[in-house]
Amino acid sequence: MLTQKHIDLVKQILEDAREIALVHLSNPGVLTNEFKDIKTVVDHRMNEFIFDALKKTEFPVLSEESKLHENISCGWILDPLDGTLNFTRNFPFYSISVAFVENFIPVHGFVLDISKNIFFSTNLINKASKNNLEIKVSEESEICNSVLVTGFPSGASYNSSDLQSFVNNVQRFKKIRALGCASLMLCLVAEGIFDVYYEKGIYLWDIAAGLAIVEAAGGLYELKKMSKPFQYEVLASNSNIFNKVSKILL
Repeated sequence: MLTQKHIDLVKQILEDAREIALVHLSNPGVLTNEFKDIKTVVDHRMNEFIFDALKKTEFPVLSEESKLHENISCGWILDPLDGTLNFTRNFPFYSISVAFVENFIPVHGFVLDISKNIFFSTNLINKASKNNLEIKVSEESEICNSVLVTGFPSGASYNSSDLQSFVNNVQRFKKIRALGCASLMLCLVAEGIFDVYYEKGIYLWDIAAGLAIVEAAGGLYELKKMSKPFQYEVLASNSNIFNKVSKILL
């Protein structure tokens, strides 16, 4: 179980890791650029710093950038740089994402918007905040008035039938946004800016922290395991609209 000391430590770790990101902003050091995925030097340097710092808490760490992915029931889940492509294109929407899970369930989330230096988090009384100010999900209850935020992750299917099915399902929403950073998109659902988040083929380290923050902000979510380890179909929204959208998207 986390204490306030742990929460304060995570915040300081993320602030320090942000400085590493900013140093590399003009030269992220692209290592691989394969199909829909990209890896950079800055991913690995941030991962090394955050991973080592979190390990000192004596909880295990599952990280996107680790060579060995150990399934943990209680510990940290880390994405050192969510939105790497945005980072390499200098599109200011990328983050550091850290979750704490108990019994495989995300119970705490910490997301730092690197470019804006905005910190989204949960606290010990299960409230969500943005720079220490409490946030809540929207109260929208109609799909036709709802804004869906989504994406096409590297693990998703891009065949024509799957894409057409997706288009058919989302046509009922008022607007659709795709911004390329799952953790921050979930935080914007938690803040009530967007109403619904959905992605299929997304990985646990991209979403765990954001899901904890959405739930603490009064929202609901559902995860469906997919064929690859740590890969999920995910829906999150406010409680007023959750059942309606789950019938359409899941």
